[in-house]
Amino acid sequence: MATETQTELTYRPNVDICDCGAEVLIVADVPGATPDAIDVSFDDGVLSVHAPVAARTLPGRILQQEYGIGDYRRSFKLGDGFDASLISAECRRGVLEIHVPRLAAVRPRKIAVRTA
Repeated sequence: MATETQTELTYRPNVDICDCGAEVLIVADVPGATPDAIDVSFDDGVLSVHAPVAARTLPGRILQQEYGIGDYRRSFKLGDGFDASLISAECRRGVLEIHVPRLAAVRPRKIAVRTA
């Protein structure tokens, strides 16, 4: 889905969000974005992603153009209970993975049941 601003398109990337127990994993499609330009931030319980995409030039005269170029932006309200200092992200082949670890105090844990 794209929204048009003054001179650029902005896209809302499709994501998969997985609850992995000790962390939440967010996988986002951001084709055309370079890892060094992607900005991931966590502030007041909100994880924000901005992945800029540079305009491309094609040789010759364009006869038809259907592929839009624009930045990706998305935010997620995660709330409290996450360790912002341990959030990590990597991007390979247009797929951004963000690992958001839970604080140890709020991680689910298995309680052993003993026989009496």
